[in-house]
Amino acid sequence: MSYRTAARPAPAGRPPASFPAALAPLLGIPDLATLTPDQAAGRACVWGGGQLRLDTAVDLGETQHEGMHYFPQSCWPCIAERAYLALAPHSIGCEPCHDHTRWRECPIGGGLHQFRVTALAAARGAC
Repeated sequence: MSYRTAARPAPAGRPPASFPAALAPLLGIPDLATLTPDQAAGRACVWGGGQLRLDTAVDLGETQHEGMHYFPQSCWPCIAERAYLALAPHSIGCEPCHDHTRWRECPIGGGLHQFRVTALAAARGAC
């Protein structure tokens, strides 16, 4: 006898596949030493500190601190804010980001902008 299982959809709390993982450090993920136990365990947002639900928490990937691995998580509103805060200093010295017709050519500026738009849309759906 064989059993079939339905294909599972991607978890709602994962950053979109189109978001380059290399941009995650630009969001300023806090150091493990500065987090509360709930934040370090992924039960609370690493930036806002609010309690997270499994269906809305955003996995920010693996991070290391003093040889320990941890997996920080966030809520979508904080992701949107952090992407915006990362975009501002980047765009100051980026020629394509200054041109309203070419900003999508920049992998950093375009990626952060798209991630912010995605996060804002997800935040509206989670409230």
